[in-house]
Amino acid sequence: MPAELGACPHLTGLILPINQLTGEIPPELGGLSNLTGWSAPSNQLTGEIPPELGGLSNLTGLLLRDNQLTGEIPPELGGLSN
Repeated sequence: MPAELGACPHLTGLILPINQLTGEIPPELGGLSNLTGWSAPSNQLTGEIPPELGGLSNLTGLLLRDNQLTGEIPPELGGLSN
């Protein structure tokens, strides 16, 4: 998953199901303050969910099922109000 997506401040939706994405979720995506929905199921994402995603203040939906993510859900995601 390219870290360069974090340089798209006006991005509001990120829908990437079944795209054979590999690697870790870049912490840079936590800076996408306008992102309201993110769906990336059925890929090959690995590693832990970065705590920086707690910065997605407008996020209303997050779907990351059917990947190879490890670890626990960061507590920072629990602070999201939407």
